[in-house]
Amino acid sequence: MVSSIEAILAQDLAPKECAKALNELGKTLFEQQDADGAIACWEKSVECYGKPGPAQAQLMKAYNLKRRQCSEHGDSAGIETFSQKIDALMQQSKDAIRYGF
Repeated sequence: MVSSIEAILAQDLAPKECAKALNELGKTLFEQQDADGAIACWEKSVECYGKPGPAQAQLMKAYNLKRRQCSEHGDSAGIETFSQKIDALMQQSKDAIRYGF
């Protein structure tokens, strides 16, 4: 999975195209029940493109799934980690609206 992300990044695509390729890889991985791999793709997509897009919506869904799994397993550290990631993603969306990114 990491090598797939690196392969996309190595293509030196324009930011929007890079994000699109990473989003597609993330979607495929999520469909294959690899939430961690999908999250890595979507986080890198957000980093590449820097503007609101499909990756944020998918990340929110994946973070909520991971937080739910942590809750079911009694993993309080995991719950806190994913809650913080959700909060940061929501703040990023608010800032994008507020400042017109």
